[in-house]
Amino acid sequence: MTYVYLIGTGIYAVIWIIFYLNRKDLRRKILFSSFFAAPLGIAEKLFIPEYWTPKFQTINIANELFLESILFCFFLGGVVSVSYQVLFKEKEFKFKKINPYLTASTLIIFSLYFLRPLNINPMYYVLTSMFLGSFIVMYALGKKDSTKIIYSAILNTILYGIFYFLAWYAFPELPASYNFDKLSGILLGGIPIEEFLWIMSYSLFWTPLYEIWNDYFKKKTKK
Repeated sequence: MTYVYLIGTGIYAVIWIIFYLNRKDLRRKILFSSFFAAPLGIAEKLFIPEYWTPKFQTINIANELFLESILFCFFLGGVVSVSYQVLFKEKEFKFKKINPYLTASTLIIFSLYFLRPLNINPMYYVLTSMFLGSFIVMYALGKKDSTKIIYSAILNTILYGIFYFLAWYAFPELPASYNFDKLSGILLGGIPIEEFLWIMSYSLFWTPLYEIWNDYFKKKTKK
């Protein structure tokens, strides 16, 4: 069996390093986004076997918890947060100042999962919380600031989709890992649409996170 997850993580690790080395002005954002995204890898345990059961080789660090999950979230968080700025040569975003605790709305919404009001795949709790939380933040930011966040999400979804299509057809272990019976059944090129919705919601949430909190801490420091 192939280390499919590790290969995917390696691709984003290379992109992360390129971004980090070439954009000194964005290094703090990359590190901030990566370190706060890494713990999300622990949530992998929630998706097995409801969403998928990896049929490829993984580096296990606990029961149903893989090293690749944490590393992937780390590198992905850093990359998606700045990809738009790197590729379009934009500097740090200057967003309207909002209450940073609005970003916690995502966690509050996702916490409903543990109450199980609906017996549905945990991925749908993730998607609902990420999209709703992001929309709350973007509503507070306003249309002008939200436009770049949406562009970033579209860009990241396209890039992620390209990598996923290549992996999907290069490694048969990947499509064999999904529990299609518990998903929507909507496929894009054979890939569950949930994968594309996940990266889009992830990007919507992660792109503005650093600027929102950085503005808050700057304001606190000045007082």
